[in-house]
Amino acid sequence: MLFKWWSTLLLIAPFIFILGLLFFCKDLQSFFLINGKLPDEITNTSDLVSWMFGGIMSLLGFITLFIAFSYENKLLTASKIKQQLLRPYALSLEEIMLNFSEYKLYLSKDFLLNFIYWIFVIVSAVSIFSWGIIICFYTNFDFVLSSSINYKQIINLVVLAIWGLLSFVLIALTILLNLIRFNKDPLDKGYLLDEKQLSDVQIILEKKGDLHELLFKIAPTITLLKNPSQENHELNIYFPLKLANIRFVAKLYNNNMETPIRIFGVLKNIDNIGEGFSHILASELNLAKTNLNEQSTGIIKFYDQDNKIIALLKLKAQRDANDIQFKTIGKIDLKLITNDNDYRDIENREDEFVDYSE
Repeated sequence: MLFKWWSTLLLIAPFIFILGLLFFCKDLQSFFLINGKLPDEITNTSDLVSWMFGGIMSLLGFITLFIAFSYENKLLTASKIKQQLLRPYALSLEEIMLNFSEYKLYLSKDFLLNFIYWIFVIVSAVSIFSWGIIICFYTNFDFVLSSSINYKQIINLVVLAIWGLLSFVLIALTILLNLIRFNKDPLDKGYLLDEKQLSDVQIILEKKGDLHELLFKIAPTITLLKNPSQENHELNIYFPLKLANIRFVAKLYNNNMETPIRIFGVLKNIDNIGEGFSHILASELNLAKTNLNEQSTGIIKFYDQDNKIIALLKLKAQRDANDIQFKTIGKIDLKLITNDNDYRDIENREDEFVDYSE
């Protein structure tokens, strides 16, 4: 975490250095004073530097704030998308897929923001240092309040306070830009998840997302597809949206409540955020032996890495010509599962695979 903030030291260091000069190195003025006064060359140069950096900082400050608010709006939109994906109660499958695709765009790094940030840091650091040196010369290091306070000491304190306030504003803007650079979540604690983290079931679980609802919306379709050239069927499973660390077991029941087919697997790798996943499990499945038809049902269980059930969905068969599709029709209360051993098929499996048994 510290590496994100080392750049702010470029502003804090000159600020502390100038304060050290003002309060602990008062004898330094003797090297520059001639007959108790600063030479005209130093005075004129100080005025020129002050005006020059004042103009630069005014222009740069306006540009920086404009860019900062623009990117803050992007992060605000990304944060809203994250909240919707963690609890997708009002989203359809198409909206979930679209949000996953758009989320990456809102978090994409931009060269312009980094460029403006480093220009702002460098110019701000030089400005804090230059203005501080000018104050040192202007005030002759005279900040000690005595019993007989004169107007010059008051003016010096006012000048020092203004310099301190401007330095604080520059440091605060740098911190703001740095937070935006590293995608600080404007609606929640911490930083926004990157697109791969938001596509990871385990991380969604850690962030208190409603995986039961999300997995219900993106649940797979299991298809028994008739091969045109023969009597056998093809067994296929299709996830409309692939997430990392999906661990599942699906059981298909025939009319006798037997389980002729169990499908299980672990999905790990995501090449493109928002993509689907399809896998053919068998190409010569004898449907007559399974006794599966349009009256059949099934369930699908999803597990976390500790093999605890995080979602339980009900499947219902639908016939389309000679094909049979098992689709999700509802959620089942997790409390109904009191004794579960189905996770044995995926226990301790870290590789990506999908398989089935009869």
